[in-house]
Amino acid sequence: MSTVRILGAVARMVLQLPDAVQRRGCTAVVDLAPDTARDERRCPVVLVHGYGGTDACWSTVRPALAAAGFGHVVVLRYGSVTTHPGAVAAELARLALDALALSGAPGVHLVGHSLGGLLVRSAVDTYAELAASVVSAVTISTPHGGVPLARIAPGTCARLMHRRERPATALSPRARWLAYYSDRDRVVSPESARLDDPGHRARNRLIPGCGHLTICHDPSLARSLVTDLMAAETDLPAPLPSPVECPVALAAA
Repeated sequence: MSTVRILGAVARMVLQLPDAVQRRGCTAVVDLAPDTARDERRCPVVLVHGYGGTDACWSTVRPALAAAGFGHVVVLRYGSVTTHPGAVAAELARLALDALALSGAPGVHLVGHSLGGLLVRSAVDTYAELAASVVSAVTISTPHGGVPLARIAPGTCARLMHRRERPATALSPRARWLAYYSDRDRVVSPESARLDDPGHRARNRLIPGCGHLTICHDPSLARSLVTDLMAAETDLPAPLPSPVECPVALAAA
């Protein structure tokens, strides 16, 4: 990854840091492509940034998804210092199921960077309806095994990152779990970012030479992510012929 790209990625994140720290609650941005640019075979994608992060971390991934025909992309924003992780997981589940209902798709993809990957796991653990609808669950530089810096980080969300022993995830019957990690990540070690629990049957993929904040901006990650999401959709039933609008009720598992 070039030095210019790295510096640009870090600069965008630094500029948005004050907003990220002060943000309260959850909001979302939805990328809806016009019909001419949308591939009806593609499922909705929900993107979840990490601790102290913003949607700037998806500035490379979002256009890559759009170019591949993913026409319904939801970007979850949340205050990682001020918001309880249970509230974020609930909003993640609601947004994912709403996108599923509105698109008429047979499933949904969940993608989380760092803490966002733990929030994806929490949402799948808690909401059975979501777990049954997940096609792909992707974590990127996520501290599955914990991270020492989390012990001095403020906010309840940080506590998710320093638990080293996690309860077994209520696995989706069809979800493909994928964990990306890097050998240059100085925040989350490769050992922590890998998802080696045999129950997940996860694939672990190395994106070499990237730091914790820059991995999402690496073009090779964007290409790999798009390819894997499309591959996960291969055996899904055809989408409904028209969008279906219905209220979504969440039931905790």
